[in-house]
Amino acid sequence: MCGSCESALRRTRDVIERYGWAVVQVDAVRSRPAWAYTAGLVQHGLPEFVVTGLAPDRAGELLNDTAHGVLCHEESWVPGQQFRLADDTRVEVVAVARPDVHLRTARALFPDHPLHALQLVWSDGRRRWPWSARFDDRRGGQPVLGPRGRRGT
Repeated sequence: MCGSCESALRRTRDVIERYGWAVVQVDAVRSRPAWAYTAGLVQHGLPEFVVTGLAPDRAGELLNDTAHGVLCHEESWVPGQQFRLADDTRVEVVAVARPDVHLRTARALFPDHPLHALQLVWSDGRRRWPWSARFDDRRGGQPVLGPRGRRGT
């Protein structure tokens, strides 16, 4: 592992030790939009959370609010469950099919913990989901990293 990678892991580990989790941001590259995920919840037996296609500040806010809720208030989320954000954006929970592929920092920091992840999939401004042909986020897309749950509509 390169020195820069080790330094980033050390900083992330420090944040996790202080707060219980960290948000890892992954920059957009060519056709792949930016995405973000939590790291550290797995050490408490909880799933990590992922969001794709949101601006870094909005993704961080959503992930921090969700992590705080599950870690500090015992909230739980299941695939297919839906909720609304304060701005009326709808969110549906989707199980991430291959979390080891997408959450590399969480896997590197907690190699001995079973890694499960839930994606927070958001609707566009017209309340359409990314699995709709008419979805339009004007940002470059929102990859969905697993199949929809049974409750999804």
